[in-house]
Amino acid sequence: MPQVGPLEILVVLVVALVVFGPSKLPQLGRQVGRGYREFRKFQQGFRDDIEGAFGDDDVPRYEDGADDTPRQIEARKPDHSAPPEPPPADTTS
Repeated sequence: MPQVGPLEILVVLVVALVVFGPSKLPQLGRQVGRGYREFRKFQQGFRDDIEGAFGDDDVPRYEDGADDTPRQIEARKPDHSAPPEPPPADTTS
């Protein structure tokens, strides 16, 4: 897929300015922004639906009823490691 650089963006903006004029360009920019935002919302919703349908069914649920990711599960596990040893006592008196 080709990369879009600053020169290509500048050419598109100049063409849009010539075609639509300076008075319509801000409205066009807002409409494009709204359309892009709606597309992203749809895409995220679709992705969430797919992950929900194919997600792990064996994810533990806690008393609050929330599903947790593996990283959150690791964070909830108690730390059973031994406490650090105290530094040796200074015997040079």
